[in-house]
Amino acid sequence: MNGTGSSRPATVEAGDTGQVVTSVKDVRVAAVRALGSRAGRAAAGACVLEGRSLIEQVLTAGTPLREVLRAQSASAPEDEQLAGRLRDRGVAVHRVRDGVLRQVAGSGRPVAWLALAALPAEAEVSAPWGDFVLVCDGVADPGNLGTLVRSGRALGIDDIVLTDPGTDMTSRRVLDSSRGTALTARMRRFGSPAEAVAALRTAGFQIVATSPHGRHLQALAPLDGRPVALVVGGETSGVGQEVIDAADLLVAIPMAGAVESLNVGVAAGISMYELRTKRVLSVLTERIRGSLGRDITLTGRFIRDALDRAAREAAGLSSAQVIALMVVTAEQHTPADELRRDLGVDAQELHDLLVPLTERGWLAHRENAYTRTPEGEQALAALWPVHQQVEQGLLAGLSADERRTLRDLLGRVRTNATGHAGLLPLQHRDQGREAGGDAL
Repeated sequence: MNGTGSSRPATVEAGDTGQVVTSVKDVRVAAVRALGSRAGRAAAGACVLEGRSLIEQVLTAGTPLREVLRAQSASAPEDEQLAGRLRDRGVAVHRVRDGVLRQVAGSGRPVAWLALAALPAEAEVSAPWGDFVLVCDGVADPGNLGTLVRSGRALGIDDIVLTDPGTDMTSRRVLDSSRGTALTARMRRFGSPAEAVAALRTAGFQIVATSPHGRHLQALAPLDGRPVALVVGGETSGVGQEVIDAADLLVAIPMAGAVESLNVGVAAGISMYELRTKRVLSVLTERIRGSLGRDITLTGRFIRDALDRAAREAAGLSSAQVIALMVVTAEQHTPADELRRDLGVDAQELHDLLVPLTERGWLAHRENAYTRTPEGEQALAALWPVHQQVEQGLLAGLSADERRTLRDLLGRVRTNATGHAGLLPLQHRDQGREAGGDAL
């Protein structure tokens, strides 16, 4: 179908890379043109993204793309790379004559890429909340709206609250200024500011509103440990009076000189950073106790302690020595550097660990590598039931499916950790291992 309801077929001509759309009545072009209005976007459940950079960012974030229009002249290496990424994701890419694409975009300047992206559904009021919420009370400017969402997402804020039915988060200006992050935020919409504040209070939030007349400097705001809902107001009138009356705290950014106020996007960015940091500090102990690194470190230490006790009773060895024997036996021949990295120890620690194994004849050390021996294989076979007994005790109460899931999850965490470690120079990674193998 085209924009006028006709079933007229697309008009195309042969191009260097296949067929090129040459008419604004083409069904694919018409689908994008229909998204020019908020009603059209709502009906289609989709929005339009403009520009290669924005499409790349949204693609990286995992937002589903339905179709992409590419200008006929867009043939730089970067264009080819994006086209390849889209093909790998199964997204259709259609070449379009430059003038047609410019008409579709409604722009007087050249346009190289347009994408049709799926709109996420707004979250239900009853859906889970994060510990910090940004409430936009009457923020009308699309550029400011996008900036607010982008700043919030950059600071780890998932929840954005809208206090009226009219605010449009799907326009091209909002999407562009948010760099696509408006598609990844958890949006909730209320009919009025009073409804939003009431729902947030019921959910246990401390309501903090920004105002030039705030009684507290936001850097010194007395947060009480509850989740924080930060309310920012529109460009002209600021936060509405009904929110000010209902807020737990009114905070202000101190101003120097003749400046009376800041742009709402700038002010909200400062407020989010300061208040979020202040809240983290107020609940730091709880965050440390619940951190992934601490949980895995403690669990790993308990596992090693259990293996240590069993290995020492059975053979006078540590768990690290048993694991080293297992690694070399499985690999048959293991370079010392590789073994050191696997065990998370430095060179001297590795030497101290393996001397007892070489003295017993369980491992052979030649040319800075370790090789298994028949005696070592026999020793490991004798120790294996001890290892299995400890492992079964550690996994007691877990079903076979839960054990498989646990191994899968740990493997994925290791993969992610390896990916992060790969961003560091090699010497820093080695220093991290040498500083202590307990770190996540």
